[in-house]
Amino acid sequence: MILVIVGFSLSMTALAWSIEPTEMVFIPLWIVTITGLILSFGKKKIGIYSLMIVSLFWLLMLSEKLGWFLTFEPGNIALMGIFGLPVIASVLIIIIGSQLTFNEKRKIKLLISGIAILIPLFGVLSFANKTYDKNIFSEFYELDSKQFKAVFKPQPSDSREFEMKLVSEELRGLVKNKATFVANHHYFHNAKFRVKMRFSKIREIELYKL
Repeated sequence: MILVIVGFSLSMTALAWSIEPTEMVFIPLWIVTITGLILSFGKKKIGIYSLMIVSLFWLLMLSEKLGWFLTFEPGNIALMGIFGLPVIASVLIIIIGSQLTFNEKRKIKLLISGIAILIPLFGVLSFANKTYDKNIFSEFYELDSKQFKAVFKPQPSDSREFEMKLVSEELRGLVKNKATFVANHHYFHNAKFRVKMRFSKIREIELYKL
C-alpha cells in the first residue's frame, strides 16, 4: 500500500510536468490498480486478475522509459522512483498473482512469469542499438580555407557544443549559398543529425539535412 501511495504521488508529479499525450494513460491505469488492490484484499480472484492485467499495461508503458533512465540517468534517484519501482512492483505482482491463481498449471505460471521479466528486459536492451534524429544549430567558419570549421550546439546561446574540421566541397557550397551570414561566420538554425548509439555511447553521427 505504501508503494502504491508513493508511486501514485510520483506519477502525478511526472504527469503534471509531462508533455507526452501517451502519459495521460497513467490516470486510468492508477484507477484500475487501486480498484484491483481493494478487491484483492477481499480475496476475490477478480482483484488479482485486474492487478495482473494492469501490471502488464504498466510494464508496456514504462519499460522503454526504464531503459532510457538506466541508459542516460542511472544515478537519478527520483527517476528510479518514477520508473524503476513501478516496473519492479508490476513484475512481482504478475509473478505472485500467477502463483496464486494457477496453482497446478506450472507451464502457464512459467509463461506468465517469463513475459513479465522479458518485457522490461527488452525495454532496456532496445537501447543497445538505437538511432536518434536531432535538430541542432550549426555554425561554419573559415569557408575559404582548405579545411573549414563547423560548430554544432543545441541552441545558439548553449555552452554545450562540439567542433568538426570538414573538407566537403558540396557542404561548403551549400553553406555559402543557403546559410545566413553573421559577422565572421555562416549558420543554419535547423541542421539535422542522425545519431547512432549503443546505450549511452555514440557510435556514428551523420549530418543529413541543412
